[in-house]
Amino acid sequence: MKKIIQIFLVFILLSQISFAIEDNFDEIKNEETLEQPIILEPEERYQEEISPYSKDALKGIIEKDYDINSPEGMFKEQLKLNIKKGIIKDANAQINIQNNISHDWLEEETKYNMQLINIGLKGKFRSEKEGYNFLFDATPMHDNFWHRFVLDAWVETNRIPHHTLMFGTSRPMVGFEGGQSPYTLPFISRSQTARNFGNIRKTGVRLKGNYKYVDYDIGGYSSDTWYSEFFPGVESDIWVNFKPLANTKGKYGNLNLAGGIALGARNAQDFTVTTAALSYDYKKFWMRAEFANADGSNGASGITEKQRWGYNLTLAYRITKKLEALLRFDDFDNDKNISNNNTKEYTAGINYYVLGQCARIIVNYVFCQNDAKKDSHKLIVGTQFLL
Repeated sequence: MKKIIQIFLVFILLSQISFAIEDNFDEIKNEETLEQPIILEPEERYQEEISPYSKDALKGIIEKDYDINSPEGMFKEQLKLNIKKGIIKDANAQINIQNNISHDWLEEETKYNMQLINIGLKGKFRSEKEGYNFLFDATPMHDNFWHRFVLDAWVETNRIPHHTLMFGTSRPMVGFEGGQSPYTLPFISRSQTARNFGNIRKTGVRLKGNYKYVDYDIGGYSSDTWYSEFFPGVESDIWVNFKPLANTKGKYGNLNLAGGIALGARNAQDFTVTTAALSYDYKKFWMRAEFANADGSNGASGITEKQRWGYNLTLAYRITKKLEALLRFDDFDNDKNISNNNTKEYTAGINYYVLGQCARIIVNYVFCQNDAKKDSHKLIVGTQFLL
């Protein structure tokens, strides 16, 4: 508990620093500029009133220039329900599908894998400053189906300037890739640190701050995961991201320096995971490096007292708007108390963005070098559809 109190004190200090940074770098606007009303010509009025189900709107889905950093579905407007009465303003259906076929030369077998089927609803309340998100895992044949059925179940408010306050079940930021949406991952599989220490859902209160030079994400949760136990302990997760080139408007690229800590106890088992990450993108090139060290952990691989660590490096280049080539080196030590126990993964990948993340083809070749067992080679071809 003493550690948790210390972490919250650090967060409060960072919040004050972020306010100071904004005050120093942003000009204070004392006067509001009143915009003249826009008068639409008849043709423009017609364009604004086009139904989302019309031929022109549906054709626009194919012609749209998609943002690959966005997980929004291709039928976002068509699957949106506007509600005229009540506290809920609108509801957007979510239907997301990933699957793949892989061939493993070590096992000499080819497998089809329905990786995920996620369905849900998200939208805004009548106030427009509050929102909600409910997402469920309908993927058949995975372990603990009903325990893992609820992925997201939270409400949020944006009434605090520069902040989002969330209540409920969500994916906390335990490392950059450990907290990343599965729909924007560069490869089919997460890095080894992400799939062991992060990639988990927890229930609690979460505050996300967003400023020009710094972002942060702090949460206090039950240390239960996937609704498997009722409040077995308390966990605190903190993530801070600094953006030193934010004022250059992309002239020198975008640089992010981030780090975080997740600590707590589950059934009297203490755990602490620290992470650090660096990402940089410039025009068609981007890279990411991440390091994580755990003295016990409570991630997707389960609660454990093992001391483990790992790091990974990804380099990528956008050949065209639709075609991207990637390389990743990933080294992970599953137990620091056992020698010759590392697993190294070398991954070469291609992403073809047919319609951004809404329709994507993914090809990964993975060479896995194991210190404790035979090396393996695997080719994976996957698809993703965000409806």
